[in-house]
Amino acid sequence: MSKKFKIYLIISIFTLGSCSIAGSWVYERADGYLAKYFKEYANFSNEQESEIDKVTESYVNWFTQNELPVIRAILVKIKAINNNNAENLINETYVSGQGLFERSNKFFEKSFVKFSKTLTDLQVDEIRNHFDETQVKREESRKKEKSYSEEVFENFTSGFRRLNLKLTNAQKDYIKENITELKNARSGWSFYQEKWVEELIEILKKRNDKDFEENITNHLRSFENLGDEEFQLRRKNNEQVTIKIISGIFSSASEKQIRGMNRRIETYIASIDRILSNRSLD
Repeated sequence: MSKKFKIYLIISIFTLGSCSIAGSWVYERADGYLAKYFKEYANFSNEQESEIDKVTESYVNWFTQNELPVIRAILVKIKAINNNNAENLINETYVSGQGLFERSNKFFEKSFVKFSKTLTDLQVDEIRNHFDETQVKREESRKKEKSYSEEVFENFTSGFRRLNLKLTNAQKDYIKENITELKNARSGWSFYQEKWVEELIEILKKRNDKDFEENITNHLRSFENLGDEEFQLRRKNNEQVTIKIISGIFSSASEKQIRGMNRRIETYIASIDRILSNRSLD
């Protein structure tokens, strides 16, 4: 499910909250937030909701023990960024992020397959309706969105702002110039995600078949490689352009900008340290 494949991002956002105290306070309730997300898909029985609670709690514990130290190490490494090492460091950070993504997906895989077998026909229909409603809301939201280039520009500037890095006019111009190389993949994402969901529902309807586990597992893994060859090339292009833009900004960053960013990163690290310390005392 699309939400499932972004769970680690949700956890990371909770971790890197507005301040050390608030970030760690929210994180301690992360399993509840995650459980609520999953429970929105259908009207589950008490037993099923109990299983969701158990899996999400297990995930947060696993993430805390295994992935928070990885995120902390990434943040420490980013603090060492400078005009000379920016490109290599951003590429390494991207690869590390992909690893986090893939490991979180793998964690949920077996639990989702097992849980799927407990679904009723009515719940499968409810899941389908949930996805349909989400798709309608997404399309309605996109009608109100700004142009692709404006949206992307705002995403970049807001991202650097969250890092406490105030962009110069020259750096903003650099972003504007380079986002023209990005390929608009909005419609492709919508089409292929919708197609993926349709196939998921059909597989869930056959959850009693002997080859169900293999089919559902393969389908879940296929989400990471959505689309045909042309769409994959668009995605790869956009990844490379994004890394180029981020690297370019850091390569041109002043000492003052780097110091400001490092102060924010230190706040994030403090949040992680507080979480790890609290967990070790449990």
